[in-house]
Amino acid sequence: MTEAVNFWGMHFADWVSLAPAAIAVYAVYSAWRAQPAWLILRRRHAAFKALGITHRSSKRRVRQIIHGGPNAPADELNWLSTDFPANASGAPRGTGKPMPISFAAPAAELISLSQAYSAYAADLQRGSFLGTTSVPVIERETDMALMTSRLLAEAAAGGGYGIERNSRHVRINSPAIGRELDWWQLPDTKTGTLAYDTFVSYRRHRLRPVYETPQNAAPTPPAPLELAGLEIEDLAASEAEKRFLREKFATQHSFDGVLPRLVGWRTERDSGNGRLRLHLAMAETTYGAVLLDHYPQTLAEADGTPPGATSDSADREVQGMQAQLLTLSAIVVTTDRMMLFAGRSKLAGSHPEQFGPAVNGNLELRRRKGILGDSDEFGLPDPRRALARESSEELGLQLDPDRIHPLGIGRFSVEDKERGTHVFLALAQPSLTAEEVVAGVRNADPMEGRWELGGEILAAPLPTDQERVNAVLSWLLHDPTLTPHAVLAGIATVARFFHVTPERLQQAAASRQDTSYVPLKIRLNH
Repeated sequence: MTEAVNFWGMHFADWVSLAPAAIAVYAVYSAWRAQPAWLILRRRHAAFKALGITHRSSKRRVRQIIHGGPNAPADELNWLSTDFPANASGAPRGTGKPMPISFAAPAAELISLSQAYSAYAADLQRGSFLGTTSVPVIERETDMALMTSRLLAEAAAGGGYGIERNSRHVRINSPAIGRELDWWQLPDTKTGTLAYDTFVSYRRHRLRPVYETPQNAAPTPPAPLELAGLEIEDLAASEAEKRFLREKFATQHSFDGVLPRLVGWRTERDSGNGRLRLHLAMAETTYGAVLLDHYPQTLAEADGTPPGATSDSADREVQGMQAQLLTLSAIVVTTDRMMLFAGRSKLAGSHPEQFGPAVNGNLELRRRKGILGDSDEFGLPDPRRALARESSEELGLQLDPDRIHPLGIGRFSVEDKERGTHVFLALAQPSLTAEEVVAGVRNADPMEGRWELGGEILAAPLPTDQERVNAVLSWLLHDPTLTPHAVLAGIATVARFFHVTPERLQQAAASRQDTSYVPLKIRLNH
């Protein structure tokens, strides 16, 4: 008889009898390793550890994702802005700093991150032998990684931090109406620069004043209103200013909303398509911070400090250098070559009873009841979508965001009224006449826009030739009924169609107003 084969003291038959148990143990072990949280953490850490992102940081991010936290590419970049280690070649970033990583990092870092996210997505798609790639959270994480890789590559295409094209700058002082106006990157018909692409970097870092007391503090908002990853920076305020804000926001007409904060911007050439683009770096501020840091009159109303002076208790000069508000303005040019400006009602929160750009407003950085956030497919703020929304709300005019053309960046200060406000300048060209646009105002949103309109729309004809350009520029620079936003956006629009040099603007500002140019006023009868 043949002797049974012996392995380590056990017969072959005994080993065979253990196989089902061994398979069961391995299946349990593999199932444990295939749990979404474990799988994501393991493969995320494998992809990013070489870039200096710690296991603890990856674990914290995975915990947010598994518990239903925000997981768009914008949220991923927000996480990277604090957790991806900075080096000396980039702009200051990280915890406590508002600068987004896709603006602050040099191109080499952005490319490395893009490649890491691409590898991470491929690793997730590979899954495990248990088929975990079909689990919804894994599918969403894979899609997010692919989109984030694409977004980082697009950011790197502009050259990254330290690679910036010179921006054309024009400054005009108008002492007669107390304005200081700045334009960057005005269109230039001589070089064929008629408009720009935009790229937005965004960081959920919010500057705000703390003015509520425990006795009158509002209830804490539900968690979905303030998602994970928000960082708060306090803006110093005197007791008088805090009291002023409490009283102002106690009324039903004021709302301390979240507003865009322009923490940096530059002009880039996209190496992917060769086009110039405005790269905007945004964080967040609040209306309360804007009142304290952009409006000198707030100090005067709060504690009697003369407009323009420094508040001793807050140790802050009112120049808009901290809140850094960014607003949006678009001139509507109709098929009959009219530039439209909208009269503002006496109830408008700023610049009442003046004429502003036909479309004027702010980015909605978070959705609120009745209004969707102005975000693109990556979850990033989109100025053109915001202008399209504002157009619908204020004029009842439906605009395709692709028909809105960015024309540059402006900034203005108006004596002791408003200082240091930046303006995203744009042009919209609907396939409608001026009369047709005005007729559509009946469709404006009464809750969000119609109440800001006054009783008239101003229709200013575009010049018919180069010789009439000076008259239009003269009107824009000298008419005190125009808001600073209207002047900035109006001149950018004229520069889109005709050659406007800094010398020409300086001459128009220094000369007397040319009264031969008279825009049409169209009454709103509904």
